Amino acid sequence: MNSLLKLPIISALTIALLCGCQTTSKIDVSKEVAQSVASLYDYTLLSPNGNEVSIAQLVADNADVDVFMVGEFHAHPGVHLFQAQLMAHLAYLEKPLALSMEQFTRADQDVLSQYVTGKVGESTLIKHTKVWDNYKSDYRPLVEIARKQSLPVIAANAPRNIVKCIGRQGPEYVEKLSNEQRQLIAQNIDISDSPYRQKFLSNMRGMTLTDARIAQMFGAQMAWDATMAESMANYLNQFPEHRIMHIAGRFHVLNGLGTGAELKKRRAQTSFINISAVTESEKTNISDYRLVIQPLPPMWVNKEERAIVMGGHKRSNITCL
Repeated sequence: MNSLLKLPIISALTIALLCGCQTTSKIDVSKEVAQSVASLYDYTLLSPNGNEVSIAQLVADNADVDVFMVGEFHAHPGVHLFQAQLMAHLAYLEKPLALSMEQFTRADQDVLSQYVTGKVGESTLIKHTKVWDNYKSDYRPLVEIARKQSLPVIAANAPRNIVKCIGRQGPEYVEKLSNEQRQLIAQNIDISDSPYRQKFLSNMRGMTLTDARIAQMFGAQMAWDATMAESMANYLNQFPEHRIMHIAGRFHVLNGLGTGAELKKRRAQTSFINISAVTESEKTNISDYRLVIQPLPPMWVNKEERAIVMGGHKRSNITCL
């Protein structure tokens, strides 16, 4: 009776053996695992010439590069998984590594440094910095690698309130800042004509904005790129034997036109590679390494829904000087 009760949990293969079957087929586990639907965690890394590469090969092929720049789609699970895996690989190597982040500003540097050196806890980090809302889900893994491996983290960006005011009044706004505030942003914000400026203007001209307004907005864009580049240049000037992994939105990184070009202006000897997130269906001219990912869900499906969503969007309450 007991043996009959146990029969349903015996595997089909065991039953076949008990029955005296002379031949059994082997299960190809690798094929079974490969048969799965695509998820937002999936990614494929391609070299600039289109060949699939591993993270190990990416790092080996660029062993002498000073800066690895990863251009992300914010809040994309696949991109953030790749970032953590790349950083873990770089952190294991002998060459000292620093993490540079768009998601923290220079005003956050002291608290961020206290956190990664174990002087304060995560609650203090979150409470006393302008950390992004998705920090815990998307950027915590990177900072935790730095904390556990005693790696420096560069709070690379400019404070949003200053950048917003540059976007409203133009780069000359920085002349109104105090000496202390002036240290929180790049010393030089170049808005002269460049391939990056032309790309920015092309993207913005589809909106109902005047050329003058778009020019002001480009000043804000350049404040971000220039400050991040200057932050990395300053670090490498102090620690020339170190390597940096920098993460930022894709537009800043794509084809080296934004932050990369600004870094070269400030430290011409610095070498860098760009790894830019793309979707399979995306048609764009990219000369970088490409991180091919699934597209994020649509934010809205028609103009009416967009109007409703954007209508409830809270505008930033920032007062400029």
